Amino acid sequence: MIEKAGGNTAEMDDRYLVPGLMRGLSILESFNRDRQEQTMAQMAKNVGLSRSTTFRLVYTLEAIGYLDRVGSGKSYRLGTKVLELGYSFLSGRELVDVARPLLEKLRDETSCSTHLVVREGVDIVYIARCSGNTRLVSGITVGTRLPAHATVSGRTILAHMPIGDIVGLYENYEFRRYTDSTITSLGELVIQLEKDRYKSSLISWGYFEPNIASIAAPVFNRASVIEASVIATCPIETYSKDAFESEIRIKVEKTAANISLALGYQPKQL
Repeated sequence: MIEKAGGNTAEMDDRYLVPGLMRGLSILESFNRDRQEQTMAQMAKNVGLSRSTTFRLVYTLEAIGYLDRVGSGKSYRLGTKVLELGYSFLSGRELVDVARPLLEKLRDETSCSTHLVVREGVDIVYIARCSGNTRLVSGITVGTRLPAHATVSGRTILAHMPIGDIVGLYENYEFRRYTDSTITSLGELVIQLEKDRYKSSLISWGYFEPNIASIAAPVFNRASVIEASVIATCPIETYSKDAFESEIRIKVEKTAANISLALGYQPKQL
């Protein structure tokens, strides 16, 4: 009987185990947050293998991209193949499954209702919702559709699309006014999206619904393409405008960033 990952045990026939593969994986598992680079001697010591065996394993892992040599020195670090495996696993999970626990955490931290939306044509569609602890009475449910141009959650997604795609979507669109702040023409929309593109989140203080405050932040996928947006909403009287635009904004942006990372997104290094 051997212990499987996650602490489960199961009867397994040792005849079918591949010791060389297990030793190679133990080399990879010896790297962690506090041990990001190791020499061959350190790996041999940490996994309890001879130096000759470690040499062959490291040589093979480096050849196929699972270990990278650091510069021209004797140290190694995990290679891009390991990262690709992780990203492939995470990005293969359903978007809602990845987002839900983070939306629940955001809801618990802010008392706001939290949502995840995606774009379908000129609309946004709610695909996840966690009801908040405020007195917000809302008709929003999973499956609700709203006009993308008239909501900060929709503009958050549109702002990260090519302008040519925006023109194609809206050149024959009949813009409807919902409040005095609603965009009502393609030209106005393009100008606004150019401004929105450089913001880490968008805030609505009665922009779509007069008594509702909202913050939306973008979610990107592994290909750095906009995937969705995260929204937190509450009655305007729940927070002061300053608190909403500072404390709550930071939490919404962090949630969106964490969902993006879980989907395999790699932020550009400045």
